[in-house]
Amino acid sequence: MLTRCPACDAASPAPFFELTGLPVHGTAVLPDPAAARAVPVGDQVLVLCEYCGLVFNRSFDERLLDYTGQHEESQHHSPRFAAYADEITKDWVARYDLTGRHLVEIGCGSGDFAAELLSAGVGRVTGVDPHFTPDRVRPQLAGRLTAVPEFFAADMVEPSTAALVCRHTLEHIPALAGFGAEIVAGMRGARTPLLLAEVPDLGRILTEGAFWDLQYEHCSYFTPTTMHGFLTGLGFDGPEVRTTYSDQYVVAEARLGDRPIEPVALPVAELDRLRAGCRSFADRVAEQIGRWRTWLDERAAAGDPVVVWGGGAKGLTFLNVVGGPSREAPVRAVVDINPGLQGRHMGGLGLPICGPDDLVGSRPRSVLLMNPVYLGEVRDMLDARGLESTELLAVQ
Repeated sequence: MLTRCPACDAASPAPFFELTGLPVHGTAVLPDPAAARAVPVGDQVLVLCEYCGLVFNRSFDERLLDYTGQHEESQHHSPRFAAYADEITKDWVARYDLTGRHLVEIGCGSGDFAAELLSAGVGRVTGVDPHFTPDRVRPQLAGRLTAVPEFFAADMVEPSTAALVCRHTLEHIPALAGFGAEIVAGMRGARTPLLLAEVPDLGRILTEGAFWDLQYEHCSYFTPTTMHGFLTGLGFDGPEVRTTYSDQYVVAEARLGDRPIEPVALPVAELDRLRAGCRSFADRVAEQIGRWRTWLDERAAAGDPVVVWGGGAKGLTFLNVVGGPSREAPVRAVVDINPGLQGRHMGGLGLPICGPDDLVGSRPRSVLLMNPVYLGEVRDMLDARGLESTELLAVQ
């Protein structure tokens, strides 16, 4: 159990929210129901740091995580997400003069975003991720994309590197202070001026009671303000921070200054607002769970089958919390457009994951979409398969 804030080392107060028994992997590819039901579970016990404002999982235990098996984290099969990746890479390359330059991406996953950077005009990318092995580099990118299957270290940043990219990585880091110091050491050693980062937005999660966005693998949560403070404390000068992707993500663009590392206190007014959001979060979650359980019970009573669209981490958390192993629910399958998940099973409940074409035979009464940002494209996919009468709702 963490007794001190991993970002600023302040003593941690009592938790404000708990979710118990969550499958620890949101991206694991599981071959059969038995393997899916046997996945290890952990607890989310969320604490608000009263100094810097970081929200973190006090009960996070990285020993529960095992990435030796198959994992599938790519979102680029979605046209909407692919368009967003294309937009942000082109914006970064143009605004920060990255054409032909070398970048290091920390936590590059399967290398999809690195490929987008190269397509947008970046010269070379070094992708650092324990699970990004050389065999995962697409043949057409050989020589321009280098895989480093290790945890990030400062000496991986070579001289003349124009920027470090760190997308959807910081939320996975339990020792944030040390990780941030390693980033700064690497940038200073290589004289790299720019950090480009992105994380989920905690503010939206709190406001909506969006418990489905809580993942065991996410041990640290940021708002735009706390991300600004975290980067400022690392020595970055006036980080530019904004929300993107329908306010689901926090994007930070920061230039490294000369100041020493020293954690920054969250302003009192901002801390008060964040504290109020955390205190009311449990009530909002209870309302959401009650609402969706009622809806599922009504579908079950009517004999109407339901399909959940989204086989990744959001669907996993939602179904394991709202469904639960002891509840009779009308959800019979999960659909996902990622071919790497199709034919596999969801952790915890063991539900099968199918592809959109499989819905034609079953013709579900309702499809429950795990992310409203995809409403348009999913409606189009259903209609194209003759499922115009299938009800489409989004969890929000």
